[in-house]
Amino acid sequence: MHRQIKRTALEERLFELLAQVLSPTDWVQLIPCLDTLWSGALEQVQEDLQAYAERDPASNGRAEVILDTYASFKAILFHRFAHPIWHNPDIADHENIAQRLANAGKLQSGAEIHPAASIGRRFVLDHGYGTVIGETCEIGDDCYLLSGVTLGASGIADNGSGKRHPTLGNQVEIGAGARLLGPISIGDSVFISPACVITRDVPAHCRISVANQLQLQRDGSLPSRGYLGAFAADGYVHLVGELPPSCALELVDADHRPLDWLELRQDSACRHHAQFSLRRSKGTELDSRLPINLHLAGAGQDVTLIDPPGLAQLICKLAQTQEPLLEAAPLLLPG
Repeated sequence: MHRQIKRTALEERLFELLAQVLSPTDWVQLIPCLDTLWSGALEQVQEDLQAYAERDPASNGRAEVILDTYASFKAILFHRFAHPIWHNPDIADHENIAQRLANAGKLQSGAEIHPAASIGRRFVLDHGYGTVIGETCEIGDDCYLLSGVTLGASGIADNGSGKRHPTLGNQVEIGAGARLLGPISIGDSVFISPACVITRDVPAHCRISVANQLQLQRDGSLPSRGYLGAFAADGYVHLVGELPPSCALELVDADHRPLDWLELRQDSACRHHAQFSLRRSKGTELDSRLPINLHLAGAGQDVTLIDPPGLAQLICKLAQTQEPLLEAAPLLLPG
């Protein structure tokens, strides 16, 4: 049974929390738009609180317990006020006020949400410590995030000022420690398991998970495939297991950036084994971070083999050679 908190009690608690952060000068600057700001944020907070109570079994449906004791809820609570303030240039010093509110949410919850980030209705941030939501993020309705989730840029320093963070559709669920990097789009009703690294668009209704050394993305309606693995030995890369049909194959680094200066050429293939030779191509050699992963995409699924044994050593050895450059093309496994 879900117990709703009374609106007056919620208003009193919100005012108490805001009063701890905002100075008298801040309140004076907010007065011209305070009624609109308050009513809009209050409605969203009420929906967030109810969604949390309904979807988190540990709360036993008690919204007042979440409001009073759940630190992660403070991050979204402060964001509901910070976001409209950030986007209202009629408020003097609006960006600084919004940043102070966002910082209060960060200090009280351990989750950092930039006030410019757009977050849809009925948002739940459960066990949110360590979660980061970047400035240009866009999040749809009814999304649910756990702790340590990064919705960040693909670079570290010197990123451009434009769109550089992910966009999530509606009803997206993201497990602890997942990293979504860059201006990618995640479709509606996508489920992302803990510890996944996502750097490409994900269509609606997919489930993404890491199983041992596999990161697997597949259409939610498709059956699970069996074992798939890779290793490098004697100067060749070997792919073994249930090989997916018609899949493009590429090498990516720890940040899931393609190593386009390398080309995989298929030498032989049978039902459960394919052998590839590795050559330099005309791409630009980057300062890639280890580990080196093998990425397969197509046929309704997306698979990343994490750090196949021997692959990084083979690539490091090849990087030191001066072999002629070859024209690279995407490799397609036979269907």
